[in-house]
Amino acid sequence: MNNEAFDLLMWARGPAFDIAIIIFLGGIVLRVVEILVLGRKKDMAPPKGNPVGQGIRTVFSRTSPPEGLVKFAPITYIGGYIFHIGFFIAFFFFAPHIALFEDAFGISWPGWGRAIIEGATALALLALIALFYTRISDPIRRSLTTFDDYIVLILSALPLITGYVAVNKLFGDPTFMMALHVLSVNALLIAFPFTKLMHAVTFVMARYYNGTIQGRKGAES
Repeated sequence: MNNEAFDLLMWARGPAFDIAIIIFLGGIVLRVVEILVLGRKKDMAPPKGNPVGQGIRTVFSRTSPPEGLVKFAPITYIGGYIFHIGFFIAFFFFAPHIALFEDAFGISWPGWGRAIIEGATALALLALIALFYTRISDPIRRSLTTFDDYIVLILSALPLITGYVAVNKLFGDPTFMMALHVLSVNALLIAFPFTKLMHAVTFVMARYYNGTIQGRKGAES
């Protein structure tokens, strides 16, 4: 007897995942090359400071929000940090995910306990809900929110939701829910290079670029 849910899971974990990885990596390379090809006009003036050093410092110094902005928009900043940290923990420190990395790339690292992973997942989802609420409740943020922003929110939430449901067998066929989880991850990987999710890569380039400009002027960034 055929098990359609199992077949879907095998396809999602096999050919579909391979395609998603190719598009993910190829898309990132393409986007980075596009940025580098744009280049910038060479500054002929002698630098007044250390552009490279200031660029590297800026990559790390801008990790914390500017002074006063947390009080101005606490949900945006605190919720953003909680979501990113929670998603990072759930994605990189859940034992089955680590096993996947080991199978695909031959690298592994110690996993964290299930309670920590599920707690991080729940906090990330709550933070994402709070961030979504601020977008639709504030008229200014709502007017600035694009279709791409909503797609990014949905694609970021689906792997967390489907993974939590599948692992805890909350409802439905666990095999089918796991297939949906893997498919949601595949969708996230495919969309990554072509949406604002790409900021996870380009933020380093942007911070370094801005830092070098200020460094040449002898200013802090």
